[in-house]
Amino acid sequence: MRYFAQFRAGLGELVIDSLRRDLPSVKVVSSDESSLIFDTGSDPSKVGNLGYLKNAFSVLGTIPRSSAQHAAERFAEQVLATPMLRGQRRVTSFRTMVSVDGKLLGLPRPAKIRLESAIAKATGARLSLRGGGVEYWLIGRRDVTSMLFCRRLTTGIKPCAAGSLGADLASLLVKASDPRPDDVFLDPFAGSGSIVRARMALPYGRATYSDLAVGEPELQVPPEIRRSSRVTVLAENALELPSISTGSVSSIVTDPPWGEYDRLDLDFATFARRMMASFDRVLDPWRGRLVLLLSRRAGEITHGLWPSANLRLVQSHQLLVNGHPASAQIGGRLLRVG
Repeated sequence: MRYFAQFRAGLGELVIDSLRRDLPSVKVVSSDESSLIFDTGSDPSKVGNLGYLKNAFSVLGTIPRSSAQHAAERFAEQVLATPMLRGQRRVTSFRTMVSVDGKLLGLPRPAKIRLESAIAKATGARLSLRGGGVEYWLIGRRDVTSMLFCRRLTTGIKPCAAGSLGADLASLLVKASDPRPDDVFLDPFAGSGSIVRARMALPYGRATYSDLAVGEPELQVPPEIRRSSRVTVLAENALELPSISTGSVSSIVTDPPWGEYDRLDLDFATFARRMMASFDRVLDPWRGRLVLLLSRRAGEITHGLWPSANLRLVQSHQLLVNGHPASAQIGGRLLRVG
């Protein structure tokens, strides 16, 4: 089945990597900085539940690129002449939307009536004038040679608190760590708790939320983290982590200070060396995994520090985070022989 998905601009590499982890036999048909078209055998409900997608749609039909009016008329004909809407589940009411090159458009009334009448006849559903129900979208994207007729599967990503890491990016970073049900997880720069919450959404053994600002008025630890019996909250320096036993952590996913927008007591190169040495100490010597979100400039410094921390950098994705060039570095323990 073919799907169209939108995500926050600049996260494409991580999104594609996560799709291939979450869904079988994903084939990317086309992509740009904030959307992609892909094929997979997965059920639409599974695609619609992927929290890192801003919007996800099942593609019901395609025609060559044309005006929105002409596309609506062509799709109305297809709805009546083909089984594209047969078997659509739980359709009691619907509405139609049109998006061309990222802008919502209105259709001329005759074309709109023709499309909506065809959908109502094919599904037996009523048109909803106030929203709700199933949404059928006519979509055109720049650099895509087809117009798409789609059913929307998601309701969009909830906005995050100012200054916090978005839930979609946090989820992508956690998935990149190859999460396992028995993981002992650590975020040593936990801040708003977005990454820890994303890890708690998947099976895990134990987790630690650590940040030097715990207890300070400007940092409120999320209540679901404080209430959890399997999450330890610490106020510790990530360069030392005195309460964390050597080799006891299986996975670290974190967004450390970037050294560009944050005040550090050390120059970033020194900070990065001490940080990686601290991670080397606490990570399991055999199965420890690490995911770092850094500015592009900071990533150039940490890139060469992985081997000195007995870690192998496996992937480095180039991203945009709130408009800033960033890198997601992903890896784990060096392969050991004997």
